[in-house]
Amino acid sequence: MIMFGNVCSRITCVTQLFITIPSQKCHIKFKRMSRALVILLGDGVHNFVDGIAIGASFSHSTQLGIVTSIAVICHELPHELGDLAVLLDSGLSMQKALLLNLLSALTAFIGLYVSILIGESKEVQMWLLAITAGMFLYVAWIDMLAHLKHDGVHKDHWSVACLLQYSGFAVGFVAIFALGWFEDELYSS
Repeated sequence: MIMFGNVCSRITCVTQLFITIPSQKCHIKFKRMSRALVILLGDGVHNFVDGIAIGASFSHSTQLGIVTSIAVICHELPHELGDLAVLLDSGLSMQKALLLNLLSALTAFIGLYVSILIGESKEVQMWLLAITAGMFLYVAWIDMLAHLKHDGVHKDHWSVACLLQYSGFAVGFVAIFALGWFEDELYSS
């Protein structure tokens, strides 16, 4: 029995690979493996954008490239560990999860290469920097809202949690803006 909206039935479950498995095990395995696939694809795109950001930053200046690389590394270490945890929870072995996570991370080098190739012109560099900054902001806002709505924040305290999270985001934004504004003074001293 093939059901597209609900993969499982009481008797059998036919996955997209046409393997018949008992229904409850199939549903759990299918759900976990689809989560792993979504994590890997999303992380691959995310790392590609990180590579574009680093490449555009280095094309602009070495100082900006180093600062951007440090920021991306500080962001990616916990992010990749979280992805690894999801992959392990999806039923993958440690070796397979590490390999797939590494392959996903290598898309950053593709983004870096593409960015360096097309980022020769100053006009293209500015567009690349603007697009990657916009993508980072979009991901931050969307991710933050999703966690606020689904991480067990009680409805009565949702506004307080929202205020605290957005305050943290605003402090981070102001700190990065200040570093960018006073960049020349910081490097000259």
